[in-house]
Amino acid sequence: MIEVNSAESRVTAEPGGSLCISLDFELMWGVRDKRTTDQYGANITGGRDAVRQMLDMFHRNDIRATWATVGLLFCETKEEMLASLPEQQPTYTDQMLSNYTYLDEVGENEAKDPYHFAPSLVAQIKACPGQEVATHTFSHYYCLEPGQTRAQFAADLDAAIKVAAKHQITFKSIVFPRNQYDESSIAECTRRGISIYRGNETSWMYRPGARADQTLARRAIRLTDSYVNLSGTNTSSVNTNMAVANVRSSRFLRPYSRRFRNLEPLRLSRITAAMTAAARHGETFHIWWHPHNMGANQSENLDTLRRIIDHFITLRCEHGMCSLAMEDFAPRSG
Repeated sequence: MIEVNSAESRVTAEPGGSLCISLDFELMWGVRDKRTTDQYGANITGGRDAVRQMLDMFHRNDIRATWATVGLLFCETKEEMLASLPEQQPTYTDQMLSNYTYLDEVGENEAKDPYHFAPSLVAQIKACPGQEVATHTFSHYYCLEPGQTRAQFAADLDAAIKVAAKHQITFKSIVFPRNQYDESSIAECTRRGISIYRGNETSWMYRPGARADQTLARRAIRLTDSYVNLSGTNTSSVNTNMAVANVRSSRFLRPYSRRFRNLEPLRLSRITAAMTAAARHGETFHIWWHPHNMGANQSENLDTLRRIIDHFITLRCEHGMCSLAMEDFAPRSG
């Protein structure tokens, strides 16, 4: 049961904290600037299957989750996709970052091109109890990359809202692609009734930045932090006394790595220890990943998720920990 501590106006889950899960649902639109369909297509199709298995797992265990969905995935056909494009498109200095560069690769519909369309999966997510469909922008828009403008981001948001409305979906929450956001991009969201976002962890290594800021050293330190505690538990309380709520990330669920398979117990322990800390202190542990992260090594990845859910069930029984989607942290003022 959600209660509000009036002294601090923060959402807590009395008496045992909360688990928040968010997923960046994007298919090829989230990786096309880095990989081709030939290189990564198997992960995408495997990720589609993982979506169905995760929904079943969430439903059986009464788990709420937020599915931040790229607007292009809502389209039924390429014709609809082209008709849904915003008039203003991002003028990134590096145009290879723009997904509009790759539209000639897109097939006619979901049956012929499961890499770029997903209306059937969106319908399954929407129909599954406890699941929130949020936005991941229309085109997987990067708010901190050089060359783009706030007007272009606003047009992108409007396109995402419009295509979702055809599916009777109204967005309350947003996850910014590549975790790139600033005050002006958040302001554009609040103007459109999107009042909840997933912020980054507070440590310097997770600070929002453009692609050029994500140095090899910084990525290596974040990788190490997945196995060894460098940044703390990253649990938090969510301030609801503002016009927008920052449901801050606690941990990215990295995919299983055969290279680091001997470190798997450390990776899982890092997560479960932080969950336990959240339960004991009445805070929120927010974990996130992309469905396509589970497309390869699917058995190992889904087994890790089952272990995380099993630990949550233990904490729910012992401490009263609850499962919340991002929309459950909606601001109470503003």
